[in-house]
Amino acid sequence: MAKQRILYLDVIRIIACCMIVLIHSPHPQAGNPNYVVVLISFMTAAGIGLFFMVSGALLLPVEMPTMEFLRKRIGKVVFPTLFWSFFYLAVQYLWGEKTMSEIGRAIVSIPFSVQGHGVLWFMYTLVSLYLLAPVISPFLVRSSEKEIRFYLILWGVALCYPWLKAWLGIDESPTGILYYFTGYAGYFVLGYYLKTYQPKIHPILSLLLIVVPVIALAVYAYTGHGHWQSSGRFWFLSIFMVMMCIGWFNLIKLTCNKLNNWLMEKQSRYNFLVTFSNCSFGIYLIHIFIMRYILWHIDFIVFGLGGIGQIVMTWLLTISISFLLTYAISYLPFSEYIIGFHHKQKK
Repeated sequence: MAKQRILYLDVIRIIACCMIVLIHSPHPQAGNPNYVVVLISFMTAAGIGLFFMVSGALLLPVEMPTMEFLRKRIGKVVFPTLFWSFFYLAVQYLWGEKTMSEIGRAIVSIPFSVQGHGVLWFMYTLVSLYLLAPVISPFLVRSSEKEIRFYLILWGVALCYPWLKAWLGIDESPTGILYYFTGYAGYFVLGYYLKTYQPKIHPILSLLLIVVPVIALAVYAYTGHGHWQSSGRFWFLSIFMVMMCIGWFNLIKLTCNKLNNWLMEKQSRYNFLVTFSNCSFGIYLIHIFIMRYILWHIDFIVFGLGGIGQIVMTWLLTISISFLLTYAISYLPFSEYIIGFHHKQKK
């Protein structure tokens, strides 16, 4: 049976998509103060975790034979990944960024590492999570809420390693006791946990889960520590980013529940949200090309609007153009192999 759409998950996916576009929008030569770029990057980096959480909430547990699941789901990720890998490689060749020999080596390397553009790393990780989904599903089905929460806590402890190793001897190698509790699978399971068990998290606590990491980053930067991203203490796989993702997930869910009647009273309003959500995958895949190879080459946008103006204009134009292109592509035959979605498909 087809699963009923859950509106707040659509809205989370939309907001996550907008976050990822925003994180890439600041141009390095537009004169933005460093603290502005850092704040935007940190506040919007939660979009990656939210994407994985929505996938986990929608896909877990797998309730069909493994090979059937893989046939239905993997192709919707693998084929778009291949298409856009070749697309970005072609762009890089035409722009003179890669030689033909470098293109050949990149093509052969596609099954083993991200090629074409670094933004496609997300796709490789998503494929690995799809492969893992049938493996962890039996555990999720037979386990209680407390048992799943226990393993999520172990994941959270592992994410604290960048902080703990300043005082403790931490083994982060494959022989480490929590090595297999690291990585993005935690977001995958976390999305399933929050959607299935719906733990009651007060809105004020949700807000604190977003604000406290920002304060922690400000203190970290003020005290003159090393680069906040490379240290691993604040980036995608950090305990602070997980806190922010939980906060955003719950606040968006609560807001959607309160606005549910308003969102649903007009069919056109609901249809737009669903369409944008379905197109978010394609927007993610195409937005770097629109932004970096088109908009960033328009001097007025980069230098004529001021730092903040450049970010806002780049963000809005990238989202709008990427959405319109993705929506148009969705009407093409085999569009699911390009953007993972066809307008006639129900998802």
